[in-house]
Amino acid sequence: MLPNQPSTAELNGWTILSLRPSGEHAPVRRAAARRGARVIACSPLALRPLRAGDALARALNADRVVFSSPAAVRFASMQQPLALAATQRALAVGAGTAAALARHGIVAIYPRTQMTSEGLLALPPLQQIARLSVGLITAPGGRGVLAAQLAQRARHLHVAEVYERVPHPIRAATWRKLAQLATPLALLASSGEALHAFAQQCPAPVRNALAQALAVVASERLGQQARAQGFANLIVAASARPSAMLAALAEFHRESRFR
Repeated sequence: MLPNQPSTAELNGWTILSLRPSGEHAPVRRAAARRGARVIACSPLALRPLRAGDALARALNADRVVFSSPAAVRFASMQQPLALAATQRALAVGAGTAAALARHGIVAIYPRTQMTSEGLLALPPLQQIARLSVGLITAPGGRGVLAAQLAQRARHLHVAEVYERVPHPIRAATWRKLAQLATPLALLASSGEALHAFAQQCPAPVRNALAQALAVVASERLGQQARAQGFANLIVAASARPSAMLAALAEFHRESRFR
């Protein structure tokens, strides 16, 4: 095995609780399988397309075009081809969104370390843009900090909401499985909206069972929200990508073994 490759059994015995939207768990399953962990898919939300119409055309014609998530890329491309002029700049919140844009032939700038709204806002192409227009392709709800800051900085902000997150009922069988779990559990939290929706549905017996679970969060802000939801044990990953979150868990596991 090459030195940079994770051990296939590194997280053997761990259970990963994925809160990704319904039908979006495959990347978590792949990342967990590479390290020997099992996954429980628990979707408190589902994604549904929104017709953005002219708003999407305006956003895609802006000087700076910002995509908030891989889902934003996917749902925007379902409505019209994604193509930018040489004078435009595409920006992505993280590496996953940039990879989604690359599949459409678009090279996007993204923060290499802090893959959050704050990290994106710190990038040079989003400084001194008072004479420029910005398009934000996103969903209602999340990334409020991003939209507010871009509106203050840019000459015009064109928002195109191309999908929405809607409540998705979690099955009773999933709650029973979590209540009876006897192995170490790590909850992956990459969305504040998903974490809130999960907490809203979570029955009291399961909430008590999760008190000792480890929350792996994608940002400090999500960490604060996780603490408010009762998660006392948490670690912050480098980004919201499943590989980064599993890497953070693996590092925690290695360090805890030698304490």
